[in-house]
Parts: sequence; C-alpha cells; structure tokens
Amino acid sequence: MTTTQNVKGNRKIVMAAFWCHEVVFKIPDGLDLEDETVVEWWYVKGGSLSIHYVNGEEEKIEYEYGPEIDFKNPTVTEIMDADDYHIEYDEDKE
Repeated sequence: MTTTQNVKGNRKIVMAAFWCHEVVFKIPDGLDLEDETVVEWWYVKGGSLSIHYVNGEEEKIEYEYGPEIDFKNPTVTEIMDADDYHIEYDEDKE
C-alpha cells in the first residue's frame, strides 16, 4: 500500500508543470494532501501552493525548486516522491 503522507522516510512534494517548466513545493511534515479529514482542498496557482484545511485555516507555500518564470496556472499538478527531484527536508538532515 502506498501513502501520500509526507513523513521522514517517505518524503513527498507537489510538482506543478507549467507550459515549459516544472516547479516543486515542499509539503508540510506529516501532512497527507489526500487526507480529506485534514485537507479540504489544495491547488497551485502562480508560484504558490495553497492548502485549505477542514478547520478553516489556510496555508500558502512558495515553490522550493524551479526556474524563475512568469507563473500562470499549471497544466499538471501531482504529488510525487521528493527523492525523484533530489529534494531534502531540513528535518531529515543530521
């Protein structure tokens, strides 16, 4: 069984593909964007990942990796393994 929860040993990121570039957003530690008991919805627009929680809180995360481009709406957004993009989380460094 695979999980999309972002935890040490199973780091996840959101990859957003724009017409000619991809950018990467780090997911908060312990969060599973597909857990509907915690996350009401999420989306990428421009250079930000917006997360809307079921408790009414909102969080915006700026992109971690990618070229500086004039961001519009991505053509694809996908939860992926952080290792595929060589992204490290500070919590994992020792």
